[in-house]
Amino acid sequence: MVVRRMPRIHEVIIPVLREKLPEVMVTSWVPDVDYRQWPILNVRRLGGLARDVEWLDRPVIELTAYSRDGLVACERLFLDARQVLWGMVENQTLTEAGYLHSMRETMGPTQFDSPFDDSWRVQGLIQLGLRPARMGE
Repeated sequence: MVVRRMPRIHEVIIPVLREKLPEVMVTSWVPDVDYRQWPILNVRRLGGLARDVEWLDRPVIELTAYSRDGLVACERLFLDARQVLWGMVENQTLTEAGYLHSMRETMGPTQFDSPFDDSWRVQGLIQLGLRPARMGE
C-alpha cells in the first residue's frame, strides 16, 4: 500500500517563487545577518485546515517582503510574489510535490515595522488550496 502524503506548502511554492523572482532571497526562515541577501521574501505557514488529508489542504501563509530600497519597492516585491502565486493557481502549475488550485487573500499587503535595521516590511495573509501531485505524475 502506498501512502499519499500532503506536501508542505513550502515544497510547492518556494521553488516557483525562487525561479520567478531570481533576484530575491526566498526563505521560510530569515537567515542570520551574515547570510542575508536583499530583498527577502519569507513564507511562513500560520495554520489552515485540511478538507481531505489526502487530497486537499487549505494552508494560510504569511507572505512577508523585506527591502532596503524603500516602501514602494517593498510593496512591489509583495505584489510580484502574490502575482506568482496567482499565476500558479491560474495555470495549475504542477511541481514535483503538488499544485495550487485556489487562492484567497485574507489580509492584503500591510506595512509593518521591520525587525531589521534600515529596511521595510510589507506582509499579508493568503489562504491557498493545496493538492498533492498524483501518483505517477
